[in-house]
Amino acid sequence: MTRRLLIPLALLLLLGGGFGWWWYQPEKVLARRVAGLFSAANISTGDGNLTRSTRGNAIEPFLAPNITFDGPDGPTDEIDGPQSRGSIVSLFSSLARYCRRIEIEAPEIDLIAITGDEATVKARAKAVIDLPNNQRPVDGIQHLEMTWRKIDGKWRIADVRWHETAR
Repeated sequence: MTRRLLIPLALLLLLGGGFGWWWYQPEKVLARRVAGLFSAANISTGDGNLTRSTRGNAIEPFLAPNITFDGPDGPTDEIDGPQSRGSIVSLFSSLARYCRRIEIEAPEIDLIAITGDEATVKARAKAVIDLPNNQRPVDGIQHLEMTWRKIDGKWRIADVRWHETAR
């Protein structure tokens, strides 16, 4: 009787261990962190003032202490170059309160290359930022090349380069 129980239990432990090994692969963890950052940045038209005011705090755990941005010329010029995490959180909180919506679809990850505690991630995501004056400073497919660093045991974004193409 105990042998009949040991085989299913061993099989269950083997499957659980295999899933745990797969789930905690650095590439999988990093892909979830990228998707989590984009999800945390979304603001819908129905979000209230309290939700909008806390969106900066929602992205903060994904950010390194200092982040360097290199985006296309135009509306994003004010964040080009090195920025502190605090200034990005504050800027994003202000944008979240001001805009009508920010919508970033789940990213399609093209590459994750990890070397020690640093990783390069190349991804694409459709994104829209609607402002109250009917302008859309962002409206297209964002092609991103990001550098993530493992800081205090968590992957955090440290460098972002991107350009936009039409949908």
